[in-house]
Amino acid sequence: MAADSPDEPMGATESSPGSDTRRLLPGSLIALATLVAFVSVFSTWIRVQALDTDTWVELSDELLAKPEVQQALSTYLVDELYAELDVSAELEAQLPDDYKGLAGPISGALRGPATSGAERLIASELFRTTWLNVNRTAHQTLVNILRDETGPGVSTADGAVTLDLGELLVVVGERLGLSTAFLDRLPEDAGQITVFESDELTAARTAVAVLDFMNWFLIVVVVVLYAAAVYLAPDRRLEVLRNVGLSLIGVGVVALIVRVIAVRLLVDALVADPGSFSWANVAAYAVTGAIRQIAWAGITYGLLVAVFATLLGERRWAVAARRLLAPAMNASAERVAGGTAVLLLLVYLWSPGNAFEGRVTALILVALIIGAIVALRRRTMEEFPDVTIDDLSRDARSQLRSAGQQVRPGPTAERGMAEQLESLHALHTSGALADDEYARAKAKVLAG
Repeated sequence: MAADSPDEPMGATESSPGSDTRRLLPGSLIALATLVAFVSVFSTWIRVQALDTDTWVELSDELLAKPEVQQALSTYLVDELYAELDVSAELEAQLPDDYKGLAGPISGALRGPATSGAERLIASELFRTTWLNVNRTAHQTLVNILRDETGPGVSTADGAVTLDLGELLVVVGERLGLSTAFLDRLPEDAGQITVFESDELTAARTAVAVLDFMNWFLIVVVVVLYAAAVYLAPDRRLEVLRNVGLSLIGVGVVALIVRVIAVRLLVDALVADPGSFSWANVAAYAVTGAIRQIAWAGITYGLLVAVFATLLGERRWAVAARRLLAPAMNASAERVAGGTAVLLLLVYLWSPGNAFEGRVTALILVALIIGAIVALRRRTMEEFPDVTIDDLSRDARSQLRSAGQQVRPGPTAERGMAEQLESLHALHTSGALADDEYARAKAKVLAG
């Protein structure tokens, strides 16, 4: 085997391991950012869906409007009334001695009509108002406890956190015609649902603290990884930036698919009663609605990033688009800043993916929008330095004037045509123009 020549240069090979690493590193960073972004979708969903009171109340209202949920809730409330109040004994006390034996059958027969009546009540505006108030108070105070804050409406007595739905039981009982004296016999813990035991509460508080941290930390990590991938590819940054957009689109699409599959698997695994499958499926899709919103926000952001990267490229339509945008981008810094402020206001009102609900995500989104405006303005000023907003308005005025002149000839044009016709007529009368020559010349003048 021949030895390497001492005169052979170190960089004689077509590619070195270092150059291959530098070329593969941006793609690796994008792949890692894609994985972290996918995890961030579900951590954000858990935090928003479980810990945001407005989102919870909106979800409660949406669920209450579903017929399947109304039926399930009416069954639960009537069952709770029958469990807490001895309806059969109450009927027995009211019936004559000869008919006291019918108290049990009558009580059972009334359960069906009572459930139907409760279902109609649940669909009413009165129940909806009570339901929303109970959910708002209970959820807000529960969140306060999970974040180790004090709040009314949720008790931690005896080492447990409970939510009180007793008010809804009273409303149902009154609308079903039960007397106030009878409803006063309801135990104080009627309708109370234990959410956490004492040993679970500590773990839940820890989980909430982790979610609050991870919600913004993961987003920062995703942005840093994407930015590093673009920065480490100076010779193909637009290509890498486009891949960042495609990555976000992929995260959104996969999240939507995972949501559908997960809902089906969980409902099949957790719901044993076939009669409960319908409302459980509706509830599962409603509870995971935030995943759909976050996923579509990711798809939207990804499309915008991919289109922006292509807009900065060398395609013919991209250059034409930059030429079209150049008057606005090349305007004074004050005008560009004002337009950017209007754009930020529109994005704030839209708030895709609830991006402006967190300070960190809001700052990141604002920084990205401003950075995109700055990059596009720098590109248009390099390519079309002489194009300004004043040129655009001047061209518009010129085109309007030209259009007006083409619509109707001015007085000067009319006088010129009349003089030409008079000259032709004089030449024809004097015999200088033959009949056919005069006809052709006259037609040419009339044609303009």
